[in-house]
Amino acid sequence: MEKRVHLRIDPNDETITLKDIMQRIQEIQRQNPDLDVFFDGDEYAVCSRPKKKD
Repeated sequence: MEKRVHLRIDPNDETITLKDIMQRIQEIQRQNPDLDVFFDGDEYAVCSRPKKKD
């Protein structure tokens, strides 16, 4: 499965809140219902990958 980075976040930027990140995740999920969207703490980025088909 290929991971796609949507938004990189500067870990030193104190103006970005968790609420900002969660809103961005929800926006990406609404626009792309076929993707699992998540925050990757190792990369400090909002990422996605295609949902697994059952």
